[in-house]
Amino acid sequence: MKTKTFLLLTLSVLFFQCSTEEKITKSTLWGVDFSDENTTAFAQGTIEKQNAESKITYVVNEGALRKTEESLYTISFSFENGESLLITVTKKTTDCNFYYPGKETENQLVSAVLNGVQLDLTESSIAVQPNQGDNKLHVITNMHTTDAAYFNGTLTRVPLLP
Repeated sequence: MKTKTFLLLTLSVLFFQCSTEEKITKSTLWGVDFSDENTTAFAQGTIEKQNAESKITYVVNEGALRKTEESLYTISFSFENGESLLITVTKKTTDCNFYYPGKETENQLVSAVLNGVQLDLTESSIAVQPNQGDNKLHVITNMHTTDAAYFNGTLTRVPLLP
């Protein structure tokens, strides 16, 4: 009986070690831990595109923030209607705010691309705020373009990917 118990205990320890994930490090720059790729579907929220004639509400289907270069990051969203938004930012400080146009030494909103077409931004801002409770980011958009369309919304549970 002792041999069986010992064998079961040994096997359970081995299975536990095989099933535990590698420790993912915390990003001090963003204030949350890195997440797995499969958490992109956890993103929630909407962005409204509004101009004088109409308003379209984009409901997020997936979203993520990824590092692309030294201080350059992309925030990508796909929406339930099949459309997509890609926002590029430079992260140079621990501040949560990004501005277009921005100062070279501060966080900047570099560009926004809707369905593969670059938006012609005017004075705009976004905020990327950590939510340590669910270890995800909140993205708040206040983007303005020259064609008088505004992109305003809040997207939550956006994962930070390595």
